[in-house]
Amino acid sequence: MRTHPPAHRALDVVAGFTIYRVIGRRPSGVHVDSSMRVTTDMRDAQPLWDLVFEVVPAGPGDQIQDRPGGLVLVTRDGQPRPIQLTPPVPRTVESAFTHAERALAADRALLDRLLADGSVTVAPIRRIKVPAPAAIKTIFAEDHPLVTPIPAAS
Repeated sequence: MRTHPPAHRALDVVAGFTIYRVIGRRPSGVHVDSSMRVTTDMRDAQPLWDLVFEVVPAGPGDQIQDRPGGLVLVTRDGQPRPIQLTPPVPRTVESAFTHAERALAADRALLDRLLADGSVTVAPIRRIKVPAPAAIKTIFAEDHPLVTPIPAAS
């Protein structure tokens, strides 16, 4: 059974705000060749991947946990969901190998601002009672938007 990596800190959501929940991945426009050199030439190269997200609300009762590798939203019912706080941006040649690190640094900075303005409060780490899920397997086309459109209200 897979386990969750230990959380560095946990913050309970006090005032609602928008987050980006990971729902899959897509090939990026950035590739690496057999020598692991970054290229945009797709011949004989493997694509790097961008995560694909949907916009969802975080609200009271939810907890954001800062864990190795990223942030996790633990819902009121204890379900873990990988998230990002900052608006997603596509991988570039310049950020080919630092993309995730940059996104996590931006998320942690935003989490500190949310803490300062009272939208989240420091809390005991809520135990996740379900096994860590396998990697998200949904793959979207390369031209799929990074953030899925929000369905229009009927």
